[in-house]
Amino acid sequence: MSIKHKMIRAMFGLMGLPTCEEVEQFAYDFLEGSLDSSTMKAVERHLKACKNCQRFIAAYRKTAALVKTFQRPMLDPEFKEKLFEFLVQKAGERV
Repeated sequence: MSIKHKMIRAMFGLMGLPTCEEVEQFAYDFLEGSLDSSTMKAVERHLKACKNCQRFIAAYRKTAALVKTFQRPMLDPEFKEKLFEFLVQKAGERV
């Protein structure tokens, strides 16, 4: 950890704000809005002062949005049947 990072961490501690590591740990709950109000406000104040965490939360938000749009790939029914037969055959060979 660099001296600059240690100083920033100490500054957030003195201000009663979460550290960058804590913001990372709270990211999911922060974006879901499931943190208690005081923690939510503390994270918001941290984000106003920390460009790195702003970028992290923005990337986390984009990743979460992409994951929500992910759709299961549809397998061709014939391929699916052949795959199932293959797996059953391989499982039978192990017994």
